[in-house]
Amino acid sequence: MELIKIYKGNLVDARELHQFLESKRDFSNWITQRINRYGFIDGEDFTTNLLKSTGGRPSKEYYLTFDMAKELAMVENNDRGRQARRYFIEAEQALMQLRQNERLESFLKLEESKDNLYINIQNIGGSHADFVQVDLDGRKVFFNGEPLPDEQLHEMLLKARDFAIAMTNDNFKSDIRNLKDATFFHKRNHADVRDLLKQNTGKLPEEIDPEDDIKQIGQ
Repeated sequence: MELIKIYKGNLVDARELHQFLESKRDFSNWITQRINRYGFIDGEDFTTNLLKSTGGRPSKEYYLTFDMAKELAMVENNDRGRQARRYFIEAEQALMQLRQNERLESFLKLEESKDNLYINIQNIGGSHADFVQVDLDGRKVFFNGEPLPDEQLHEMLLKARDFAIAMTNDNFKSDIRNLKDATFFHKRNHADVRDLLKQNTGKLPEEIDPEDDIKQIGQ
């Protein structure tokens, strides 16, 4: 049951939390005092937004991280505060599990694309060792150096790798006739996806921190 609405997967509207806690204090004074007293930082613990008003001054809205929302609930030191804190902990755990499941799904899709790449390399006379080398060459281009194991990749990188391999598999339909061709297109496709990632996220693959080994999750 959603006691307090979660926005964008991990944000809490401070005004809605204030209402749930049934605080008797004016909202503006309450949130300002809490921020100052406990040292919350704008841009890290919360973000703000000014909403236009039909009359008078615009209202200032606060969107809190789970950690800040949990702390605000805890310092209320009453049943509503404890209920809210437990709710945020359970919501955070559920979202974490969902992200892990989505990452696992992306990893399994990547493994399927790699299986198809291996089949395509076999069809031009290559071996499993050739497949490993061709894919390693692409991964080195993707990371501009020593690559991370796929098992440790962030979900976004798993999807990026899958896209690059899918393009290589498509190249086998008309462009790839031998291992040299396979290596050329696989490296080029990983370079293109690397550039695309930078353009859309501002980050390169090697700048995205590794995750826990996907094969160890749940064990």
